[in-house]
Amino acid sequence: MTPYGRELSRAVVSTWGAKNEQYFAYNAIPALSKNDKVLVGAFIRGLQAIRDDKQAREARAILMQADADIAYNEKNWAVLGSIGRQEIRSGLKSDSRLFSRRHYAIYRYNYSNQFRAGKFLQFYGLNDPNHQLYVRKYLNFGFDTESYNAEYSYLGENFNFYLTPTFGNLGDEHSQNKEKGISASMSYFFWDKQKAGLSAYRGTETFTNRITYGVWGIFSFHPKIFTMHELDFQDKKIKATGIKESGYVTSNKINYEYIRGLIGFLSYDLANLNPVNISSRKFAYGAGVQFFPRPHFEIISAWQKEEIVHLRSQSDLFSFVLHFYL
Repeated sequence: MTPYGRELSRAVVSTWGAKNEQYFAYNAIPALSKNDKVLVGAFIRGLQAIRDDKQAREARAILMQADADIAYNEKNWAVLGSIGRQEIRSGLKSDSRLFSRRHYAIYRYNYSNQFRAGKFLQFYGLNDPNHQLYVRKYLNFGFDTESYNAEYSYLGENFNFYLTPTFGNLGDEHSQNKEKGISASMSYFFWDKQKAGLSAYRGTETFTNRITYGVWGIFSFHPKIFTMHELDFQDKKIKATGIKESGYVTSNKINYEYIRGLIGFLSYDLANLNPVNISSRKFAYGAGVQFFPRPHFEIISAWQKEEIVHLRSQSDLFSFVLHFYL
C-alpha cells in the first residue's frame, strides 16, 4: 500500500510495467498516488481448485479475498482498517458475510522498534501466504487465522525479532483461529542473500494445549535460484484425556526465476504430527508457476500430489489463483 512498496512492484517484481501504472487505481486519483500519509488499497483473490482421487473428483471456485483497506500513516504512528467479504464454508456449501480481516494501530518508538495492536496475522516461520504449505495448513497458521494480538518488533539491518501475545478471536465463531497464546520469531540476514530464523509458539484453546517450535530459512547461491525451507515440531496435549501428541512437519520449495516476474517452483512437504495415528504420516510433492505480468496482477498455477503413507491413499490437487489489487 505504500509508495515504496508500489515502486518495487513495478521495478523489481513485475515483468512489464509503464510509468505510474503501479499506483492506486492506476494513478486515476493523483492526490492518492504518491501520498505517504493516506494509503488506500483494494485486494481481490480468487481460487479455482480441482481435487481428484480414486473415490471422487471435486471442483470448487472460492473467492478467497475481496477487501478494501485504508490507512493513515505518520512518522511515529499509523492506523489501518479493512472491510471486505469472508466466505463461510461448510462442506461443499458456502455463504458469506461482511467483516474486517485486519485493523490495527502502530506506534514507532524509533527507526527499529515498533509496537502494533489489533487484528492481524501473527508472525511465525516463513510467513509464506500459500496456505497449502504443510507448515501453514497443519499448524493452523493459514487462511482466515487472523487474531487479536499485541506485537513488539525490532527490525534491524541484519537482525529481526517479533514477540506477539495473541488473545484469540474475541468470540468470532467463523474464525479459523480460536487459540490464545504467545509467539516469538527471530531471523538473521547474512551474505547478501541468505536469511535464517527461529520461531516458537505456545497456544491454548478449549480442548488442547500445544507448543510449536522450528527453524526456517531462505537461501540463494545463484542469481535466478532461491530456496525456502521450514521445519517445525509440535507437542500437543488433549485437555480432557491428558493424551499427548508429538510430531513434526516440514515444507520446502525450490524456485527458479526464468525472467523477472516469472518464477517456476518445485515443492515437497512432509507431516507426521501424531505418529500413533495411522493416517498422520503424509507427504506431498508438486510443481507450479508464479507470474507477475504487470503491477496489480499475480497468477499462480500449481499441481500437487499428496499421499497418506500407511493407507496408500493418493490424491491430486490442481489449483489456479488470480490476485488483483488496486
